[in-house]
Amino acid sequence: MEEWSVAEHARLLAWLNKMKHILAILAVLGMSLVLSIGCASRHEPVVVDGAAHAGRDTARAKELNEQAFKLLDEAKYDQAEKLLRDAVAADAMFGPPRNNLGLVYYHTDRLYEAAWEFENAIRLMPYQPEPRNNLGLVLERAGKLTTAADAYAKARELEPDNPQYIGNLARAKIRNGDHDEQTRALLQELVLKDSRPQWNDWARMNLFRLESHQSVGHDEGATTRP
Repeated sequence: MEEWSVAEHARLLAWLNKMKHILAILAVLGMSLVLSIGCASRHEPVVVDGAAHAGRDTARAKELNEQAFKLLDEAKYDQAEKLLRDAVAADAMFGPPRNNLGLVYYHTDRLYEAAWEFENAIRLMPYQPEPRNNLGLVLERAGKLTTAADAYAKARELEPDNPQYIGNLARAKIRNGDHDEQTRALLQELVLKDSRPQWNDWARMNLFRLESHQSVGHDEGATTRP
């Protein structure tokens, strides 16, 4: 067996110590951070069908949605759900309450109902990225990582520079074992554009991990995630 020099041993020990430190930090991040909380809808949607519908009270739906928006920020999901159901009843064609009702269901672990409302919101607001991103969160929590990544990618197409969509797409790809050049580019972009310290640190550490594994020929699947 070929003997290693003292310098080679020292370099190996330094690399192993650095990796132990990085993996320890990743483990802490994995315990302290969760999937993104989702994007609530407050703005006006793009109108899909401008025709008048009998019984629609869009002004009332907007008012109720605004009240629920504030409750979502405070994690008062039961109260928000009631207002949002009333908003949908006031105007079933007004998209933001559908998206926000999906968030209520997502945060209360009713994933089927959440997906249904996000799909409705996408149909009513096809040019808004929030419901597509939120649908990705539901799919990711359900373990459907490929379709989750597709949803995040569609949200990013509509708003390319939003770091939340970039980060969610990168996370889904890494969890799915996609350690390709696109994933690396997403992480590099996240480092440049994301001002959230925990996400920026996560992107840097995963970049280091991908480069380290490429250099030693390893591929261990999904990493810890925000």
